[in-house]
Amino acid sequence: MPHVRRSPVWLSALLGVALAGGAQPPFPAAPHLGEPLNREPGRSVLEARLAVAPDGTVVVAWIEDTRSPGDEQGQGVFVSRWDGRRWNALGGNLNYNPRRSSTSLDLALDERGRPVLAWNENFAHVDLAVFRAWDGRRWTDWREREIGQDLTYAARSRGLAARAGEAVLAWGDLRRGGTGTELRVRRWQDRTWQRSEPFNAAQGEYAFEPQIALAASGQPVVAYLEGNVAASDVRVKRWNGSRWVALGGPLNVRPQTYTLDPQLRLDRQGRPVVAWIEDAGGVDSLFVKRWTARGWKTLGGRLNGQRPAEAPALALLPTGEPVVGWNETAGETSRVLVRRWTAQGWKPLPLGPQGKSARGISLGADRRGNVYAAWLEAQGGVARLRVARVPAR
Repeated sequence: MPHVRRSPVWLSALLGVALAGGAQPPFPAAPHLGEPLNREPGRSVLEARLAVAPDGTVVVAWIEDTRSPGDEQGQGVFVSRWDGRRWNALGGNLNYNPRRSSTSLDLALDERGRPVLAWNENFAHVDLAVFRAWDGRRWTDWREREIGQDLTYAARSRGLAARAGEAVLAWGDLRRGGTGTELRVRRWQDRTWQRSEPFNAAQGEYAFEPQIALAASGQPVVAYLEGNVAASDVRVKRWNGSRWVALGGPLNVRPQTYTLDPQLRLDRQGRPVVAWIEDAGGVDSLFVKRWTARGWKTLGGRLNGQRPAEAPALALLPTGEPVVGWNETAGETSRVLVRRWTAQGWKPLPLGPQGKSARGISLGADRRGNVYAAWLEAQGGVARLRVARVPAR
Protein backbone atom coordinates (compact mmCIF):
# COMPACT_ATOMS: atom_id res chain seq x y z
CA MET A 1 0.00 0.00 0.00
CA PRO A 2 1.19 3.55 -0.56
CA HIS A 3 2.54 5.59 2.30
CA VAL A 4 -0.25 7.77 3.67
CA ARG A 5 0.75 11.28 4.59
CA ARG A 6 1.04 11.29 8.33
CA SER A 7 -1.30 13.37 10.40
CA PRO A 8 0.15 15.02 13.52
CA VAL A 9 -0.44 12.01 15.79
CA TRP A 10 2.49 13.21 17.86
CA LEU A 11 0.45 16.15 19.14
CA SER A 12 -0.61 14.35 22.30
CA ALA A 13 3.02 13.65 23.08
CA LEU A 14 3.96 17.22 22.30
CA LEU A 15 1.43 18.78 24.64
CA GLY A 16 2.55 19.26 28.19
CA VAL A 17 5.99 17.65 27.77
CA ALA A 18 8.84 19.83 28.92
CA LEU A 19 12.29 19.45 27.45
CA ALA A 20 13.97 18.46 30.69
CA GLY A 21 17.74 18.59 30.47
CA GLY A 22 19.13 17.34 27.16
CA ALA A 23 22.30 18.70 25.64
CA GLN A 24 21.70 21.56 23.25
CA PRO A 25 24.21 23.83 21.53
CA PRO A 26 24.85 27.00 23.56
CA PHE A 27 23.41 29.25 20.85
CA PRO A 28 21.58 32.46 21.63
CA ALA A 29 17.91 32.36 20.82
CA ALA A 30 16.97 33.39 17.32
CA PRO A 31 14.77 36.50 17.48
CA HIS A 32 11.10 35.52 17.52
CA LEU A 33 8.82 37.44 15.19
CA GLY A 34 6.15 38.57 17.61
CA GLU A 35 4.20 36.36 19.98
CA PRO A 36 2.93 32.87 19.12
CA LEU A 37 0.61 33.04 16.14
CA ASN A 38 -2.23 30.96 17.58
CA ARG A 39 -5.44 32.79 16.70
CA GLU A 40 -6.81 31.79 20.10
CA PRO A 41 -4.13 31.57 22.84
CA GLY A 42 -5.71 28.53 24.48
CA ARG A 43 -6.12 26.56 21.22
CA SER A 44 -3.45 24.21 19.88
CA VAL A 45 -1.93 24.43 16.43
CA LEU A 46 -1.65 21.08 14.65
CA GLU A 47 0.26 21.89 11.45
CA ALA A 48 2.12 24.92 10.10
CA ARG A 49 3.72 25.95 6.79
CA LEU A 50 5.99 28.94 6.14
CA ALA A 51 7.03 30.57 2.86
CA VAL A 52 8.99 33.71 1.97
CA ALA A 53 7.98 35.93 -0.97
CA PRO A 54 10.48 37.42 -3.45
CA ASP A 55 10.23 40.78 -1.64
CA GLY A 56 11.08 39.14 1.71
CA THR A 57 7.52 39.04 3.07
CA VAL A 58 6.99 36.06 5.38
CA VAL A 59 3.71 34.15 5.12
CA VAL A 60 2.61 31.47 7.58
CA ALA A 61 -0.41 29.18 7.26
CA TRP A 62 -1.57 26.80 9.97
CA ILE A 63 -4.32 24.50 11.19
CA GLU A 64 -5.73 25.30 14.63
CA ASP A 65 -8.23 23.56 16.88
CA THR A 66 -11.55 25.42 16.56
CA ARG A 67 -13.93 22.97 18.21
CA SER A 68 -16.77 24.24 20.34
CA PRO A 69 -17.69 22.37 23.53
CA GLY A 70 -19.20 19.01 22.62
CA ASP A 71 -17.97 19.06 19.02
CA GLU A 72 -16.01 16.12 17.67
CA GLN A 73 -14.68 18.02 14.65
CA GLY A 74 -13.44 21.51 14.00
CA GLN A 75 -9.94 22.38 12.81
CA GLY A 76 -9.61 25.63 10.91
CA VAL A 77 -7.06 27.02 8.44
CA PHE A 78 -5.56 30.46 9.13
CA VAL A 79 -2.95 32.66 7.44
CA SER A 80 -0.89 35.63 8.65
CA ARG A 81 1.71 37.80 6.94
CA TRP A 82 4.68 39.57 8.57
CA ASP A 83 5.14 43.17 7.43
CA GLY A 84 8.49 43.67 9.16
CA ARG A 85 6.96 44.87 12.44
CA ARG A 86 3.84 42.82 13.13
CA TRP A 87 1.70 39.94 11.96
CA ASN A 88 -1.35 40.79 9.88
CA ALA A 89 -4.15 38.24 9.58
CA LEU A 90 -5.25 37.46 6.03
CA GLY A 91 -8.88 36.78 6.80
CA GLY A 92 -10.32 34.42 9.37
CA ASN A 93 -11.04 30.69 9.32
CA LEU A 94 -10.65 29.67 5.67
CA ASN A 95 -12.49 26.36 5.91
CA TYR A 96 -15.35 26.13 3.45
CA ASN A 97 -17.24 24.32 6.21
CA PRO A 98 -16.02 25.49 9.65
CA ARG A 99 -17.46 22.38 11.32
CA ARG A 100 -15.12 20.08 9.39
CA SER A 101 -11.61 19.13 10.45
CA SER A 102 -8.79 20.24 8.17
CA THR A 103 -5.63 18.20 7.59
CA SER A 104 -2.70 17.94 5.15
CA LEU A 105 -2.03 21.65 4.72
CA ASP A 106 0.13 22.94 1.85
CA LEU A 107 1.26 26.52 1.16
CA ALA A 108 2.92 27.89 -1.97
CA LEU A 109 3.66 31.43 -3.17
CA ASP A 110 3.52 32.47 -6.82
CA GLU A 111 6.15 34.62 -8.52
CA ARG A 112 4.52 37.77 -7.05
CA GLY A 113 4.41 36.34 -3.53
CA ARG A 114 0.67 35.66 -3.48
CA PRO A 115 -0.21 32.66 -1.30
CA VAL A 116 -2.04 29.63 -2.63
CA LEU A 117 -3.35 27.00 -0.22
CA ALA A 118 -4.44 23.39 -0.43
CA TRP A 119 -5.80 21.26 2.38
CA ASN A 120 -8.22 18.44 3.09
CA GLU A 121 -11.60 18.96 4.72
CA ASN A 122 -12.65 15.57 6.02
CA PHE A 123 -16.29 14.64 5.63
CA ALA A 124 -17.66 11.19 6.49
CA HIS A 125 -15.81 8.69 4.28
CA VAL A 126 -14.64 11.29 1.78
CA ASP A 127 -11.55 13.48 1.80
CA LEU A 128 -12.28 16.78 0.08
CA ALA A 129 -9.13 18.42 -1.24
CA VAL A 130 -9.92 22.13 -1.36
CA PHE A 131 -8.06 25.23 -2.52
CA ARG A 132 -7.90 28.99 -2.07
CA ALA A 133 -5.64 31.82 -3.28
CA TRP A 134 -5.09 35.36 -2.00
CA ASP A 135 -5.72 37.83 -4.84
CA GLY A 136 -4.28 40.82 -2.98
CA ARG A 137 -7.53 41.80 -1.26
CA ARG A 138 -9.44 38.63 -0.46
CA TRP A 139 -9.40 34.86 -0.64
CA THR A 140 -10.84 33.18 -3.72
CA ASP A 141 -13.86 30.92 -3.49
CA TRP A 142 -12.77 27.83 -5.40
CA ARG A 143 -15.44 25.39 -4.27
CA GLU A 144 -15.88 24.19 -7.85
CA ARG A 145 -12.28 23.02 -7.82
CA GLU A 146 -12.58 20.67 -4.86
CA ILE A 147 -11.46 17.12 -5.49
CA GLY A 148 -13.50 14.56 -3.61
CA GLN A 149 -12.24 11.02 -3.37
CA ASP A 150 -13.64 7.97 -1.65
CA LEU A 151 -10.89 6.76 0.65
CA THR A 152 -10.90 3.41 -1.15
CA TYR A 153 -9.38 5.07 -4.21
CA ALA A 154 -7.60 8.02 -2.68
CA ALA A 155 -3.83 7.95 -2.91
CA ARG A 156 -4.01 10.91 -0.51
CA SER A 157 -0.77 12.14 -1.98
CA ARG A 158 -0.22 15.73 -3.11
CA GLY A 159 2.40 18.38 -3.78
CA LEU A 160 1.66 22.08 -4.40
CA ALA A 161 3.28 24.88 -6.40
CA ALA A 162 1.84 28.20 -7.61
CA ARG A 163 2.09 30.33 -10.74
CA ALA A 164 0.13 33.44 -11.77
CA GLY A 165 -2.14 33.07 -8.76
CA GLU A 166 -3.07 29.49 -9.68
CA ALA A 167 -2.41 26.17 -7.99
CA VAL A 168 -0.24 23.61 -9.76
CA LEU A 169 -0.56 20.15 -8.23
CA ALA A 170 1.44 16.96 -8.20
CA TRP A 171 -1.39 14.54 -7.54
CA GLY A 172 -1.62 10.82 -6.91
CA ASP A 173 -4.49 8.42 -7.62
CA LEU A 174 -4.73 4.71 -7.09
CA ARG A 175 -5.49 2.95 -10.34
CA ARG A 176 -9.10 1.82 -10.47
CA GLY A 177 -9.54 -1.82 -11.33
CA GLY A 178 -5.85 -2.54 -10.88
CA THR A 179 -2.84 -2.07 -8.66
CA GLY A 180 -0.38 0.76 -8.44
CA THR A 181 -0.54 4.53 -8.48
CA GLU A 182 -0.56 7.22 -11.14
CA LEU A 183 1.14 10.51 -10.34
CA ARG A 184 0.27 13.46 -12.59
CA VAL A 185 0.57 17.24 -12.63
CA ARG A 186 -2.79 19.00 -12.56
CA ARG A 187 -3.63 22.55 -13.60
CA TRP A 188 -7.04 24.26 -13.60
CA GLN A 189 -8.09 25.14 -17.13
CA ASP A 190 -11.45 25.43 -18.90
CA ARG A 191 -13.27 24.88 -15.61
CA THR A 192 -11.70 21.50 -14.94
CA TRP A 193 -8.45 19.95 -13.74
CA GLN A 194 -6.28 19.21 -16.76
CA ARG A 195 -3.93 16.29 -16.16
CA SER A 196 -0.46 15.62 -17.53
CA GLU A 197 0.92 12.26 -18.54
CA PRO A 198 1.89 10.16 -15.51
CA PHE A 199 5.41 10.87 -14.35
CA ASN A 200 5.87 7.53 -12.61
CA ALA A 201 6.62 5.02 -15.33
CA ALA A 202 6.30 1.60 -13.71
CA GLN A 203 2.89 0.01 -14.30
CA GLY A 204 1.50 -1.77 -11.26
CA GLU A 205 3.97 -0.07 -8.93
CA TYR A 206 3.05 2.30 -6.14
CA ALA A 207 4.37 5.85 -6.22
CA PHE A 208 3.59 8.39 -3.55
CA GLU A 209 4.59 11.54 -1.63
CA PRO A 210 5.05 13.71 -4.76
CA GLN A 211 6.68 17.11 -4.46
CA ILE A 212 6.63 19.77 -7.17
CA ALA A 213 8.59 22.92 -7.98
CA LEU A 214 8.36 25.20 -11.02
CA ALA A 215 11.28 26.48 -13.05
CA ALA A 216 11.33 30.12 -14.17
CA SER A 217 9.75 28.97 -17.43
CA GLY A 218 6.86 27.43 -15.51
CA GLN A 219 7.89 23.87 -16.40
CA PRO A 220 7.49 21.47 -13.46
CA VAL A 221 10.12 19.39 -11.70
CA VAL A 222 8.86 16.58 -9.47
CA ALA A 223 10.31 14.35 -6.77
CA TYR A 224 8.52 11.28 -5.47
CA LEU A 225 8.90 7.83 -3.94
CA GLU A 226 8.41 4.68 -6.00
CA GLY A 227 8.05 1.19 -4.59
CA ASN A 228 6.33 0.16 -1.38
CA VAL A 229 6.56 1.37 2.18
CA ALA A 230 9.37 -1.03 3.10
CA ALA A 231 11.42 -0.72 -0.10
CA SER A 232 11.21 2.37 -2.29
CA ASP A 233 13.38 4.79 -4.26
CA VAL A 234 13.55 8.58 -4.39
CA ARG A 235 13.24 9.75 -7.99
CA VAL A 236 13.25 13.15 -9.73
CA LYS A 237 11.92 14.07 -13.18
CA ARG A 238 11.63 17.23 -15.24
CA TRP A 239 9.01 18.11 -17.89
CA ASN A 240 10.86 19.26 -21.04
CA GLY A 241 7.76 20.55 -22.82
CA SER A 242 6.76 17.26 -24.42
CA ARG A 243 7.65 14.45 -22.04
CA TRP A 244 8.97 13.58 -18.59
CA VAL A 245 12.76 13.18 -18.38
CA ALA A 246 14.40 11.39 -15.47
CA LEU A 247 17.23 13.21 -13.74
CA GLY A 248 19.58 10.33 -13.04
CA GLY A 249 18.60 7.22 -11.16
CA PRO A 250 17.41 6.71 -7.59
CA LEU A 251 18.78 9.22 -5.09
CA ASN A 252 18.83 6.79 -2.18
CA VAL A 253 22.17 6.14 -0.59
CA ARG A 254 20.97 2.53 -0.49
CA PRO A 255 18.43 1.84 -3.27
CA GLN A 256 15.23 -0.06 -2.54
CA THR A 257 15.14 0.71 1.15
CA TYR A 258 12.64 2.42 3.44
CA THR A 259 12.36 6.09 2.41
CA LEU A 260 9.95 8.91 3.20
CA ASP A 261 9.33 12.67 3.25
CA PRO A 262 11.13 13.90 0.11
CA GLN A 263 11.55 17.69 -0.03
CA LEU A 264 12.30 19.52 -3.28
CA ARG A 265 13.57 23.01 -4.10
CA LEU A 266 15.07 24.61 -7.24
CA ASP A 267 17.97 27.06 -7.18
CA ARG A 268 18.07 30.16 -9.39
CA GLN A 269 19.44 28.12 -12.28
CA GLY A 270 16.57 25.65 -11.98
CA ARG A 271 18.73 22.87 -10.53
CA PRO A 272 16.94 20.70 -7.98
CA VAL A 273 18.03 20.05 -4.42
CA VAL A 274 16.34 17.18 -2.60
CA ALA A 275 16.26 16.16 1.06
CA TRP A 276 14.72 12.91 2.26
CA ILE A 277 14.78 10.34 5.02
CA GLU A 278 15.89 6.75 4.56
CA ASP A 279 16.75 3.84 6.78
CA ALA A 280 20.46 3.60 7.60
CA GLY A 281 21.33 0.78 9.95
CA GLY A 282 17.92 0.88 11.59
CA VAL A 283 17.94 4.68 12.08
CA ASP A 284 15.73 7.02 10.03
CA SER A 285 18.44 9.24 8.57
CA LEU A 286 18.35 12.55 6.70
CA PHE A 287 20.31 13.05 3.46
CA VAL A 288 20.57 15.86 0.91
CA LYS A 289 21.63 15.78 -2.75
CA ARG A 290 22.07 18.45 -5.42
CA TRP A 291 21.72 17.99 -9.19
CA THR A 292 24.85 19.04 -11.11
CA ALA A 293 26.15 18.73 -14.65
CA ARG A 294 27.66 15.41 -13.60
CA GLY A 295 24.57 14.04 -11.91
CA TRP A 296 23.52 13.87 -8.28
CA LYS A 297 26.03 15.04 -5.68
CA THR A 298 25.65 14.04 -2.03
CA LEU A 299 26.09 16.96 0.37
CA GLY A 300 27.97 15.44 3.28
CA GLY A 301 26.71 12.34 5.03
CA ARG A 302 23.60 11.86 7.11
CA LEU A 303 22.70 14.95 9.10
CA ASN A 304 21.35 13.35 12.26
CA GLY A 305 23.24 11.23 14.75
CA GLN A 306 21.86 8.10 16.40
CA ARG A 307 18.44 9.61 17.02
CA PRO A 308 15.94 9.18 14.19
CA ALA A 309 15.25 12.22 12.02
CA GLU A 310 11.62 13.18 11.44
CA ALA A 311 9.63 15.64 9.31
CA PRO A 312 12.39 17.34 7.28
CA ALA A 313 12.08 20.86 5.89
CA LEU A 314 14.20 22.42 3.14
CA ALA A 315 14.96 25.96 1.95
CA LEU A 316 17.61 27.45 -0.33
CA LEU A 317 19.65 30.59 0.26
CA PRO A 318 20.14 33.02 -2.66
CA THR A 319 23.54 31.37 -3.26
CA GLY A 320 21.82 28.02 -3.68
CA GLU A 321 23.12 26.63 -0.40
CA PRO A 322 20.49 24.45 1.27
CA VAL A 323 19.19 24.93 4.79
CA VAL A 324 17.58 21.86 6.36
CA GLY A 325 15.49 21.44 9.50
CA TRP A 326 14.11 18.34 11.20
CA ASN A 327 12.89 16.87 14.49
CA GLU A 328 14.73 14.48 16.77
CA THR A 329 12.93 12.65 19.55
CA ALA A 330 14.34 10.95 22.63
CA GLY A 331 11.70 9.24 24.74
CA GLU A 332 8.94 11.77 25.32
CA THR A 333 11.03 14.82 24.52
CA SER A 334 11.81 16.34 21.16
CA ARG A 335 13.70 19.23 19.63
CA VAL A 336 14.07 20.95 16.28
CA LEU A 337 17.45 21.30 14.59
CA VAL A 338 18.56 23.47 11.67
CA ARG A 339 21.70 23.10 9.53
CA ARG A 340 23.16 25.07 6.62
CA TRP A 341 25.44 23.65 3.95
CA THR A 342 28.79 25.44 3.58
CA ALA A 343 32.13 24.75 1.91
CA GLN A 344 33.17 23.18 5.22
CA GLY A 345 30.12 20.94 5.47
CA TRP A 346 26.93 21.20 7.50
CA LYS A 347 26.92 24.07 9.98
CA PRO A 348 24.40 24.34 12.86
CA LEU A 349 22.22 27.45 12.79
CA PRO A 350 21.22 29.08 16.09
CA LEU A 351 17.55 28.37 16.48
CA GLY A 352 18.36 28.64 20.18
CA PRO A 353 17.26 26.83 23.34
CA GLN A 354 13.82 25.27 23.17
CA GLY A 355 12.15 25.38 26.54
CA LYS A 356 9.41 22.93 25.56
CA SER A 357 9.14 19.97 23.24
CA ALA A 358 9.31 21.27 19.68
CA ARG A 359 8.27 19.73 16.37
CA GLY A 360 6.91 20.46 12.92
CA ILE A 361 9.49 22.85 11.48
CA SER A 362 8.96 24.73 8.20
CA LEU A 363 11.67 26.89 6.58
CA GLY A 364 12.07 29.75 4.12
CA ALA A 365 14.81 32.20 3.09
CA ASP A 366 14.84 35.70 1.60
CA ARG A 367 17.13 37.30 -0.96
CA ARG A 368 19.36 38.75 1.76
CA GLY A 369 20.14 35.31 3.14
CA ASN A 370 17.90 35.54 6.19
CA VAL A 371 16.40 32.19 7.19
CA TYR A 372 12.93 31.99 8.75
CA ALA A 373 11.63 29.05 10.72
CA ALA A 374 8.16 28.17 12.01
CA TRP A 375 7.62 25.33 14.47
CA LEU A 376 5.28 24.10 17.20
CA GLU A 377 6.27 24.28 20.85
CA ALA A 378 4.32 22.99 23.84
CA GLN A 379 3.54 25.41 26.63
CA GLY A 380 0.93 24.93 29.33
CA GLY A 381 -0.71 22.04 27.52
CA VAL A 382 -1.11 24.04 24.28
CA ALA A 383 0.90 23.66 21.06
CA ARG A 384 1.96 27.20 20.20
CA LEU A 385 3.17 28.35 16.79
CA ARG A 386 6.52 30.12 16.92
CA VAL A 387 8.28 31.96 14.10
CA ALA A 388 11.88 33.18 14.23
CA ARG A 389 14.47 34.78 12.00
CA VAL A 390 17.56 32.58 12.15
CA PRO A 391 20.98 34.13 11.53
CA ALA A 392 22.50 32.23 8.60
CA ARG A 393 26.04 33.61 8.90
